[in-house]
Amino acid sequence: MQASWLCAVALVVLEGSAARPARGRTPPTSEPPPAHALSHAFAAVAQAIGPSVVRLEVSGKREDATASGVILDTRGDVVTSSHVFDGWSPPVGGEAEAIAVVLVDGRRLSAELVGLDAGSDVAVVRLRQPPRDLSSARFGDSDEATVGEWVLAFGSPLGLDQTITAGIISSRPQQVDEAGSSAQRRYLLTDANVNPGDSGGPLVDLEGEVVGLTTSISAGPGGSYGYAVPINRVRRVAVSLIKEGHALHPYIGVGLRDLRDLDAGERRRLGAMPGSGALVSRVWHDAPAGRAGLRRGDVITSVNDHEVPTPADLVELIAEQEVGARIIIGFARGGANRTVPMSIAGYRPARSPTESR
Repeated sequence: MQASWLCAVALVVLEGSAARPARGRTPPTSEPPPAHALSHAFAAVAQAIGPSVVRLEVSGKREDATASGVILDTRGDVVTSSHVFDGWSPPVGGEAEAIAVVLVDGRRLSAELVGLDAGSDVAVVRLRQPPRDLSSARFGDSDEATVGEWVLAFGSPLGLDQTITAGIISSRPQQVDEAGSSAQRRYLLTDANVNPGDSGGPLVDLEGEVVGLTTSISAGPGGSYGYAVPINRVRRVAVSLIKEGHALHPYIGVGLRDLRDLDAGERRRLGAMPGSGALVSRVWHDAPAGRAGLRRGDVITSVNDHEVPTPADLVELIAEQEVGARIIIGFARGGANRTVPMSIAGYRPARSPTESR
């Protein structure tokens, strides 16, 4: 009887010991389902977009450049960043080999420059003999891209064939100068790591759709961020480059200031103003705004009933219009709200390097 009792006690002690992990060992864990799903989403996007991402090798008289690009269509059009061609001209007698496009499987194909637009940092090159198995990218709606959304940046940095980094859309910064230049617009800012050579590569959402084209890097004590041109703008410019060989920038001919930048003295001088909008600081009289009667000191508040909270919003709304389109501008003057119709004009930037050869 005593022996049986001792055996029972020993069994309880052994069972309790087995339930505890040995010292110095980490108990096995299972991957959390959300992390597992996110990992699979990243892998699926990489597999889907990978064949549409290319490396560009550009040879010039003075220096060579490496960049990334995205296949626009199966005809062989590839979109990339225009700054890759800054100061570029092909080597004498070697134009046919001046631009090479390297596909994900390593095939190296000759290409030619169709056109570029420095204002939007968009360029299009075309494969001279496009293969039949080209895979064009899927393009999303960059207007729907939201801050905090996961994105992946693809490219060929530092001589590597293709890399992928993950991050989020950190911001949609507004960049507008005093003159309201069409080159100063809203961008997608991401903390996905972007390196030299990634320029022209796609920024892709978890649906596998391209929402931006990486264009520049901002590095400092606070960290490193990448800027991407929203894909809606990229596609508009690319279509114009393919059809016309150059891009026309829609404009109405006004300089702009942000109401939030006004000091107390300026506000007193200007009088009653709305709470938000784009302050007109200059008017080109031979442009649509001047012909329609807009004046310095007017505050533009809407375009076709779409509110204009800031100058960047106005620039973006105008940039979305077709040259020649009729629009209705809402504005405030002297405390009264008014509207005026006008037609969008087209502005062609200074000649590109390809036109000066």
